[in-house]
Formats: sequence, structure tokens, C-alpha cells
Amino acid sequence: MSALRHNPAYWGAALEGPMTSEAETRFLKEFGPRVAALVDRLQKAAGVHEVRTRADLDILAAAAMELLTSALANMPEPMRGQRVKALSETLAADVAKKREQLGLDVLQQTPPKGSA
Repeated sequence: MSALRHNPAYWGAALEGPMTSEAETRFLKEFGPRVAALVDRLQKAAGVHEVRTRADLDILAAAAMELLTSALANMPEPMRGQRVKALSETLAADVAKKREQLGLDVLQQTPPKGSA
């Protein structure tokens, strides 16, 4: 996950109500590590470190989409609209960057052994 996505502003995260600068600093400092820890737990639970087949990838993508759409559907406006807009604007670039980080050729159909 890119460092940018560990920034609450990337997701349009806004602090609700008045916060002290100390509380805001703590929120911003904890956001990235909390996102990374949750992603790690979800990957372990899904067995993503050992994805073996295209069917596994399809199942993982479908589950991730269900989780994402459920989370977004439960958000109030304008938060939901901000997140959906940010996601729409960056998803293709994020996927391309992740493929590059994983060493996957753009035209390659399957990940090399030992990746993902």
C-alpha cells in the first residue's frame, strides 16, 4: 500500500467536530499504522499470501468489493461521496502501481510463483 494511502486526506477523511491539535495529531499519526495492520490481518485471514489460482483471485476480489461497498454504503454524505470520488479517480493508477511493485508485467496474465 502506498504511503499516500496511509494519509487520511487520501480517503477524504475529515475530523468531525472541534478537536484539539493534540487529538488531531494523534488521529493522523495512528491512521496509517491502523490501516496497514487491518490490511495485514485481512490478507492473512483470506490466505492472500498463498494465492494459487485465478478462482482464488476472483473470490478475493469479490469479497473485497463486498467489504468496500458495505463500508461505503454505511457512510453518511458527504463523506461517502468524497470516498467514492477519490476511489474512482485513483483506482486504475493504484492497481498499476501495485502490479509494478509486485513485479507483474502489464500484459502478464498470472503472477510469478512466490508473489502476491
